[in-house]
Amino acid sequence: MDQDLNLLTFNLLMFTFCGIWRPMEWSSVRAKLFYRVFSIFVVFSIYFLTTTQFLDIIFVANNIDDFATNSSMFFSIMAVTCKATVVIVRRKEIINLIQTLMEKPHKPQNKDEVTIQTKFDKYIRSSCLTYMILATGSITGLTVGSILNILHGHLPYRIWLPFNYSVRVFYILAGHQMITLTFVATVSVAAEIMVYGFFLQTCAQLEIFEDRLRKLIINKTTNNKYQGNARSLNEEKTEISDCINYHLSIYKYAKTVNIVFNEILFFQFFGSIIVLCTSVYFLSKHIKDLSAIIFLLMYTVCMFAQIFVYCWAGNEVILKSANTGEAIYCMDWPSLSVNEKKELMMIMARCEIPIQFTSSFLVTMSLQSYGSILKTSYSAFNLLQK
Repeated sequence: MDQDLNLLTFNLLMFTFCGIWRPMEWSSVRAKLFYRVFSIFVVFSIYFLTTTQFLDIIFVANNIDDFATNSSMFFSIMAVTCKATVVIVRRKEIINLIQTLMEKPHKPQNKDEVTIQTKFDKYIRSSCLTYMILATGSITGLTVGSILNILHGHLPYRIWLPFNYSVRVFYILAGHQMITLTFVATVSVAAEIMVYGFFLQTCAQLEIFEDRLRKLIINKTTNNKYQGNARSLNEEKTEISDCINYHLSIYKYAKTVNIVFNEILFFQFFGSIIVLCTSVYFLSKHIKDLSAIIFLLMYTVCMFAQIFVYCWAGNEVILKSANTGEAIYCMDWPSLSVNEKKELMMIMARCEIPIQFTSSFLVTMSLQSYGSILKTSYSAFNLLQK
């Protein structure tokens, strides 16, 4: 099992640091109990910050500027709350997804397939590292802004509490918010990298499938040429059927990924849209006051990057799955038997419906959707400036 988890070792390590993924190798009852207490503290802290921010929007915010600034952080932390909850509640499903990739027929079976898998693993790691650097810059900006708020006698993030607090309680709350921000940022980055990785693993599986099918056709063509059609009908069906089952299994894997992370996609996509709308409004009103918008501007850029990660990875899956049928058509299969050609035509017919990751079956994760968001944000910014 340890080898199976190597696909997402760094993600799971980040989740472990945040208290939402207990290492599977821990067998000590005392260690499990300690980690459970730690998990309760982290989850309670995130939910507490989300709830008190929502109450601040309801009871305290009395103008559009307060609503714009408060709601931006609230919807972002609410999305992180959803991410943490999904990882905790669907721990077994996530492990099953990883096991699926490490078992037949998905597991690479020869040197060429291992090379394909390694290529995608390296690309995922490098992309995730780039994203982490961007996220770290945004988190650093938020941390500096939080420290400045504390020095001016304000909590890093506005919350509503049903009591007045002393100076000592103020610093306790400020420290608690800073610690919670660390957990929130780490959970957010780890969850996005995990979903991104699962998306692109679909592309890796499709490329392995194409390579496996291409070699199968070459072997069959060679055998037919030198041995004639001596093979039985059952042998033909068995070999092609394995490829058909593998192709259908890839579609099943992608569907499972969408189901497991459906709530994350929904809250991230629609929460980010709301954040972008409110941020664009605030930026349009304070465009000349650079000191007032610098941190929000960095935050808005990070929001665009978050949506782009999901949309770009989803778009790559759409293109790869749609091109699989064309790749099969270009293979050297005219010399195959009639039954084998029919089987390949079934695969190509299935490729007519590409794999798509959706946000609650409403919005498709694609660059077209991302372009629509950019156009809407730009139009809103121009409209609000007038």
